[in-house]
Amino acid sequence: MELQKLADLTPNFATSALVEQVSRSLRRRLEPTLVKQIAAEYESGATTPSLCDTYGLSKTGILRLLRDEGVALRRQPLTDNQVEVARTLYEHGHPIAAIATRLDTSYNNVRQRLIKVGVQLRPRGGSYKDGSHLVGRGEP
Repeated sequence: MELQKLADLTPNFATSALVEQVSRSLRRRLEPTLVKQIAAEYESGATTPSLCDTYGLSKTGILRLLRDEGVALRRQPLTDNQVEVARTLYEHGHPIAAIATRLDTSYNNVRQRLIKVGVQLRPRGGSYKDGSHLVGRGEP
């Protein structure tokens, strides 16, 4: 009984092998031309949920195929340079939605990265309750 408990505590090294096996089995089920077609559709703007619906594959499976094909995935984290651009634009009064559009990413991606680098976000709607936005504008 004690040996079984110890065996249960050992790390499972088969996990990475299982991921490889799933990837290979998915590739075996699909024709190479279909894999290329999925990659081409994604590169031309198809979303992963639409590809999942069309081909009956899981999102994980689609993403794995795309990575294996060397396709650049969308919604990647912002680079440090993009975060600095976002910070500068935000601090100059640009709304997060406009920054996200300019950086070709999601609102939430920009918002989360701004919070992570310590930017204090304005209240939604752009209003300030303490009047600090009026300082230096010649208003009371």
